[in-house]
Amino acid sequence: MKILFIAPNYLPHIGGVEKHIYKLTQELLKDNHQVTILTQKFDNSYKDYEKENNLEIIRVNKKENKILNRLHKAIYMLKFLKSIVKFDIIHVHDYSTFEIFIFPIYPILKLLNKKIYITFHGYEGDVPPRKSIIKRRKLVENLTYKNICIGNFIPKWYGTKADIISYGGVDKVDDIQNLKEDYILFIGRLANDTGIFDYIKAWGSVHQKYDKIQFIICGDGVLKEELKNHIIQNNIKNIIFKGFVSDVESYIKDAKVIFTAGYLGILEAFSYKKNTIAIYDNELKKDYLTMIPNYSEMMWVSDSKLENIIFSLEDALKNTTKKEIAYKYACKNSWEKVKEKYCRLWGR
Repeated sequence: MKILFIAPNYLPHIGGVEKHIYKLTQELLKDNHQVTILTQKFDNSYKDYEKENNLEIIRVNKKENKILNRLHKAIYMLKFLKSIVKFDIIHVHDYSTFEIFIFPIYPILKLLNKKIYITFHGYEGDVPPRKSIIKRRKLVENLTYKNICIGNFIPKWYGTKADIISYGGVDKVDDIQNLKEDYILFIGRLANDTGIFDYIKAWGSVHQKYDKIQFIICGDGVLKEELKNHIIQNNIKNIIFKGFVSDVESYIKDAKVIFTAGYLGILEAFSYKKNTIAIYDNELKKDYLTMIPNYSEMMWVSDSKLENIIFSLEDALKNTTKKEIAYKYACKNSWEKVKEKYCRLWGR
């Protein structure tokens, strides 16, 4: 097949959606499909065009002014139209990407009976979601042929009628031997919505009891200095900030317990047989986590109350039963399985 992915961003930019598209694309290329990724160029250091074998990447300059940016994309898409209609599959990642790239040419694509597919990723951070956002998502859902929702919370909170539910994928890890497992690991942004402050406070309450265990933090963000000041003021021991790391898997491998709250991070922890803890501070995030099938058999999900996080941590440090179930779940959610879901959506 000739497949066009229209993406909000792409590598080398780092993010969950970018990784999802990259891993999915690699699986499709194994089957000799041709994949073109069309995205906005957010960084001038990125190349406008790249091509290697069956993979083509096109980055369109982003204008600072919102109206001018929309106009710029509309002109580009009209020029690109002859090429677009030759693709067997047109698949958009997220509703805002659809609005920017597809809206200008939608009547023509409809006239030519071109089916458009979409993946709905994540949420905007507002809880509950704004009505205007729900309406925009619903409009895009109605204009596309079929969709994949990343997580069961999307149908519940946005009213989306999902054709397929996915939680992303993971690379299969076969050899899990001779692990040190001598530290707790946090993976994610240093921001309020990832729960990092709550994890550090919980560690501050128990660190003297576990003086041979370190707490390693992989990630960067706006709370970095505030977190460091909190650690110094409260004399919390054995915390190491690693900042952003490109080889996060090497840190996952030797961790004993992992704090993370995103689907990809959770699946990666599962794939290495790691006890995993995630917390929520609102009802949407609670559903995001607890609507994972059989979540309670595979991980610890807690509200943000200090005593409940501490209970989850201490239980995870001694429990050995959940990680085996979690590992089996991760094996069933490989990137190859994600590819199969996409092909099923496309009827191929």
